[in-house]
Amino acid sequence: MSLDTTQLWHARAKPWPIEEDFNVQLGCHIEEFVEMLDTLAVLGHNTNSGFDLLHAVDALDHLSAGLKSGETKMHITNRKEFLDSLADQVVTAVGAGYRAGMDVPQAVDRVNTSNWSKFDEHGQPIFDENGKIAKGPNYKPVDLTGLY
Repeated sequence: MSLDTTQLWHARAKPWPIEEDFNVQLGCHIEEFVEMLDTLAVLGHNTNSGFDLLHAVDALDHLSAGLKSGETKMHITNRKEFLDSLADQVVTAVGAGYRAGMDVPQAVDRVNTSNWSKFDEHGQPIFDENGKIAKGPNYKPVDLTGLY
């Protein structure tokens, strides 16, 4: 599997995405970043510098929830720079995992497999009452054993 598989999953889930879908997905993206931050501890940081990870996480969590609920909307002002940023995030995420002794490409493959298991037996997405992709009867949670 690859990033092409990931994009195909999104295309199958939302063949004709609208601006609302973009905002929900952006909220999900920020939510995953917040989940990553929740796994980290700040070491050796000068507490007098004004840096407050908890407030930053809370603000990002609030933004994520707002985007997913439709209360907050965002619009891309520079498509080229937005795409460049997304590509850089993928590259730097793989690099961070690699430097932490993790197999990110294999983890992405396993997440893709788990995500595809959310679809029905015909390969179509199953939606809940809020329009979010639901975990169908064939859903298998991701197993990241041996990759970290």
